[in-house]
Amino acid sequence: MLFNYKAKKKDGTVTIGRIEAVNVNMALDTLAATNLRVLEIKPIKFSVETIVKQFRGINENSVAMMTRRLATMLLAGLALDRSLFILYEQEADPGLKLILQQVLHEIRVGSSLSWALAKHTKAFSNIYISMVKVGEATGEMGSMLNRLADFLERDLDIKRQAKSALTYPAFIFFFCVGVVAVIFIYILPSLMGVFASMSAELPGPTKIMLMIITTVKNPYVQLGVALGIVYYSIYFRDWVRTAHGKYKWDRIKLTIPILSDINRKFIVANFSRALGVLLASGVPLIKSMEILMEFMDNEYFKQLVIQPAYDRVREGQSLSQVLGDTAFFPDMAVQMIAVGESTGELPLMLNKISHFYDVEITYALDTFLNLIEPLMIGVMGLVVCFVLISVFLPLYQVIMNMA
Repeated sequence: MLFNYKAKKKDGTVTIGRIEAVNVNMALDTLAATNLRVLEIKPIKFSVETIVKQFRGINENSVAMMTRRLATMLLAGLALDRSLFILYEQEADPGLKLILQQVLHEIRVGSSLSWALAKHTKAFSNIYISMVKVGEATGEMGSMLNRLADFLERDLDIKRQAKSALTYPAFIFFFCVGVVAVIFIYILPSLMGVFASMSAELPGPTKIMLMIITTVKNPYVQLGVALGIVYYSIYFRDWVRTAHGKYKWDRIKLTIPILSDINRKFIVANFSRALGVLLASGVPLIKSMEILMEFMDNEYFKQLVIQPAYDRVREGQSLSQVLGDTAFFPDMAVQMIAVGESTGELPLMLNKISHFYDVEITYALDTFLNLIEPLMIGVMGLVVCFVLISVFLPLYQVIMNMA
């Protein structure tokens, strides 16, 4: 909610402003922390700004930067509430700024940091909250948040590389689709109208082109396609949100040629990195597996690997044996985990595995781009060639008849 307020400063001057808060108590608490004595405060019942802010998300990069800054301040000796207040004042992301305000309020009324963060699962994952709990229990919150910031930054870096690598082929694809659409909707119809009025028999490619253009220009077809896209978009979104639908979709993503290999390596790297960080933070293996069952996003991987691994590790089997039996993890990763278990350096080995597959993901993306670019160019070339043939064949027939 947004509030308009009138307050008095220390020097006696009156200031008027606007503040965002969940409720009036949090607004008063925040204003009091800035040494303002509130004279009047009223909620803004309706504003476009409030409606827009309801749909905003939380930037992952902002969360990682906030975590790094909070760790730095705590390691420098600042109190937790003072550190959070500084972060709140300096935060540029409006969504995260509001969350920091609520977290700061919870801390001031006696809640723990992990409890306050647990109320904002859209911004802070289960692994984030669990590591904060460990930091509270061990009294090493600053170093724990530093390690957590390393994890978040590395994870974001890999996602950024993947998005960056896929941006160019996505642009080329939509550009090609746009060009073809313009040709079929605006350029070819006038030419095809001339050809359709010709008394001579039209060539096969030209007939096909006429049929395509007639279909594309039909308003009922356009309406049907638009309604179909909307219907299946809503249906697919709702289907993916169900447990069965998410399982099926995550399984499909692991069967698509080329992309399945990239996706599998990304899951292995993410799993190894998260488990390594948890174990290095002092979280027991069983508890770490419990956390990962909620942290990992791929439902198929959860049911195929994590759940059976969790059950069998609880029975006393080694992690390397369990992961090797699932056939999801590459042999090299399984062997490195076995070495880590035998030497007592499992977190270190898991960290090495994650770094290795991070590099493998980069190479796999390069390979994918090297394959997809000539394929897209080839498809575009075939479309252009078909258009040219369908246009020039009737012209060739007319010229030959005139001769």
